[in-house]
Formats: sequence, structure tokens, C-alpha cells
Amino acid sequence: MDTTTVAQRTGWARPAGIVGLVGGLVAVGVGAYELSTLPLEVSTTSGLRNALLHVATIVALAGLAALGAVGTAWWGRLGLGLTILGFVALTVAEVLEPVDPVTAMAIFELAPLVIGPGLVLAGAAVLHARRWSGWRRVVPLAVGAYVLAVFLPVMIAIGTDAAFWTVFIGFELGLAALGLAVAQEASAGSRAT
Repeated sequence: MDTTTVAQRTGWARPAGIVGLVGGLVAVGVGAYELSTLPLEVSTTSGLRNALLHVATIVALAGLAALGAVGTAWWGRLGLGLTILGFVALTVAEVLEPVDPVTAMAIFELAPLVIGPGLVLAGAAVLHARRWSGWRRVVPLAVGAYVLAVFLPVMIAIGTDAAFWTVFIGFELGLAALGLAVAQEASAGSRAT
């Protein structure tokens, strides 16, 4: 039996959301910088920086899980798990890229195929559970839909560095919004208890 209180489980969700928000905004800046300095150059430093930004997203997703936003639906939990798995894979790929670019590229290409559907499932569960309110309820679903409807098609159809960084900026804005949503919902939950 789980003897932890809601406050104990969610007390760190607000900081987790803030980490996700800051990580998303920093990643938007990184994307704008990379877009303005093409062509892309791979380095250990940029790989570690990007890996840390993916970890920030994982932290925000853990905050979303702690808040119980997906409710009890098994498919929502599966979606959240797939999304976290996709970001763990991206983190590994970022660290791996300078030493094994072929394997890293395969991971970079497969991870969005896990993240997009994962966020759609998790986002649909957030809507279904009705535990979040306002604009925050639609953010996980919107980010997942962006991956499937914009990010992947642009990368498949165009596939250039400029196209990648352009859709990456949109994706990271969505992840920043997700971090903000987690932080705000955690604050709202702590005021209600």
C-alpha cells in the first residue's frame, strides 16, 4: 500500500516543470544559434549540452507522471513510458554521436517514432482523465501531434540541417510549454491540498 501523501509525491513536480521549461527555452536558443551557424558541426561539447537538454525534458515528464496527469488509463501510462524511453534514447545518441555517428543517427531517426505516438497516447489520457485544466490539458497531445504532423514529415520530405533546426525550435517551444504546464499544475495542486 502506498503511504505517501499527494504532497510528498508531487512536491518536486513544480521544480521538475521549471527544469523542463528552462531546458526547452535553452534548447530554442540552441536551435536558433545552430540554424544561424550552419552547417552543423558535431562535437563532444554540443552532444553533452544536448544530452542535458533531453534530461531536462525527462525530468519534466517525470513531474507529469508524479502529478497523475494521465490518470489510471494503461494506455496513458504506456504513452508516457514510451515518451520517456524516446528521450532516454536521444540522450544516449547525443553522447554517442561523436564516437559512433552511424549508430547515433539510427537512434536519432527512430526516437521521434517513439516520442510522437507516446505523447499522443499520454496527451489523450490527460484529456480523458480531466485532472488538468485549461490550456495545460492539451499541451502533451499538441506536442505529440506536432511530432507526427510536422516534425517527422518535414524531416522525411526535406531532411536538411536547416529544416531540422526549424522544426526543432517548434518542438522545443512545445516542450517548454509542457514544462510550464507541469509547474503550473503542481502549483495549483499544492494550493488545493
